[in-house]
This record gives sequence, structure tokens and C-alpha cells, in this order.
Amino acid sequence: MTDDLQEIKTFHDTLPGPSATATAKAKDLLAAEAVAERTPRTGSAKHRLLLRTAAVGLAAAVAAVAFLTGADGGAAPANAAELLQEAAAAAGRQQAPRPGQILYVNRTDQSWMIVSGRDSRSEVTRESNREYWIPAANPDGALTRLTYGKLRTHTGQVPTSLETPGTVEFQRAGPCTVNVLSPTSEGNLPADPDQLLARVRADAAASVKNERPEPGAAPPGKDRIERLVEHTVVSRLITLAGNPFPGPGLRAAVLGALSKMPTATMRTDLTDLAGRQGVGASIRYQGPDGWQRAELIFEPGTYRFLGSRLLSEPPRGGTEVLRYASAVLETKIVNSMPKIPVDAPEAVTC
Repeated sequence: MTDDLQEIKTFHDTLPGPSATATAKAKDLLAAEAVAERTPRTGSAKHRLLLRTAAVGLAAAVAAVAFLTGADGGAAPANAAELLQEAAAAAGRQQAPRPGQILYVNRTDQSWMIVSGRDSRSEVTRESNREYWIPAANPDGALTRLTYGKLRTHTGQVPTSLETPGTVEFQRAGPCTVNVLSPTSEGNLPADPDQLLARVRADAAASVKNERPEPGAAPPGKDRIERLVEHTVVSRLITLAGNPFPGPGLRAAVLGALSKMPTATMRTDLTDLAGRQGVGASIRYQGPDGWQRAELIFEPGTYRFLGSRLLSEPPRGGTEVLRYASAVLETKIVNSMPKIPVDAPEAVTC
């Protein structure tokens, strides 16, 4: 019996969440039941029993059939391409800030990195929190508040060159700012998935072609060039997918472009950096130094973007290493952005 219950729990934990419509109905019934509990019991006991049974029964049914239906009550995505198309449609439905309003995004990140000193080499994982304020009328005027978090050292000595946990840094939008990209600073990227993919691929091919080999190294062959281009295309699209754009159109185009990646596979067992279970698309591709795998994670049923992960395999095989992970904690529209404290260093920009 214990094994059977564990098997049922394992299966349940892998199921996507309920659709938005079903969830709303369940909440309505549960709210009605709560009201009935607080009001004088003038109605029949049979009516109260039926209401309670309906509420509990629907809540259970929502969990039981969630994997069969999508956000609109239709069939759930059958593969990664369909999932990404659903996510693109969901992104396109999101509310965009009006002129005078500001998009606020709160995100947590985790990055694996190598820190090299004069006589040392350390492998560390850095946690951080990023808050973005992006004006709808002027995305290039975006402001980011970066708070450095926990630093874990895996090999080597604890680096002294990195910021201590709790350090706060402000960043302005610009070429040097990490992950604050706007349609204007990105060269007016097209909001059509096919055109966007063509633009990104052309830029990647030009970038790889313009790279110069190391002194004494032979020029890369055709196979390596193709791998470098594909690596650049996927990396750029994954970066754009997690970018806090002020409007929904470009995010929808990015997810639509990713749906055309031939190596994308669907996963129903993913967990984002914040510990939320989701469904996602896993895209495996060969980078310049080995295989890499990018994962985009979405909320089951609604297909709202939750976060992403990037893993890589060592050149000679072995256990994958989590290079980067990110989770969107909150997104909302606000009417003001904070002022940089007078005692804070000038915001980084270029």
C-alpha cells in the first residue's frame, strides 16, 4: 500500500496545474462555501452539504484533469512547439503599461561563475535579486536595483573581489546594463516570430563570421561555424525570453520564434528557482565547448512565464552543471519609480 500511495503522489506531483477557468470556478465555489459557513444557517442542511460537496469535489476534479486541458479548456500542448505557442499567446494577452505608467518586475537570479585572480581560481555561485522599473513611454530610461545575495564557493578560496552579500547597486538602461533591454536599444526587433528569428540568425551569422581566431589557431571549419551560429541564436532568444520588455508583443514573438527550434522537447517535471513546479520547453544544443541545455518554465494551465535555467555538460561528459537560473517573482504596473539614494554610487551605464 505504501508503494502504491507513493506512486500516486509521484504521478500527482508531475501533473500540470489547473486551467485558469477551472481555477476561477473552484475559487467561486469555495468562496460561496465560506460565506455560507459565516451566515446564519437558515437554509436546509441538504443545500449546505451539496454546496460543500460541490466545492471540494470541483477542487479535486481540477487537480485530477488539469493535465488534459489547456488554459482555454482545450487540449493541453502535446509537444514543446505547442507549449511555446501557448506561452506566446498568453504573453500577447498580458496587459501593457500605458504612457505615463511603469512596468515593475522583481526577479531572482543564480549564476555559476569562475573567478580568477593572480594566483587563484575559484568556482562560485552567486545569488542576486533584480528589480526593474521600465517606463512605457521611455524604455531606455529604465532603472534596475540590484541586490547581491548569498555567495557559495565550490572550489578554491573565497574570492575577495566580488561584492559582499547585501550590497545594493543601481543600473541604468544601456549596452553595459545586464538584462535591461528595450525594443529601441535592441534595434527595433520585429514583433513577428519568423522575422525575429531571421533577424537573430542573420546577426548571429555575421557575429560568428567577424570573430577572429586566436593567434596561431586555424580558422574554424564549416561544422564549427554552424555550431557557433546555432549556439548564438538559441542563447540570444533565451536571453530575450527572460528580458523584462515593457510591452507583450515582443515577448510573444520571442516565444513564437523559440517554438521553431527543432531540438526543443517538452518537460512536465521542471521546478524554477523559486521552487514552483511548472511545465517547460528544454532546448539542447551544442555550444563551442560542449552540449548545453536551456529550459524555459511556465505556470501549468496559464502558461505564464516563471523563469529559466541553463545547464551544460563538461567537455568529456559527466554530470550537468547548472550555470544560470532565474525566476520572475512579481510583475505589475506602477505609477512611479524610486529615486536613487543620495549616498548611493552613480548608476552604472554606458
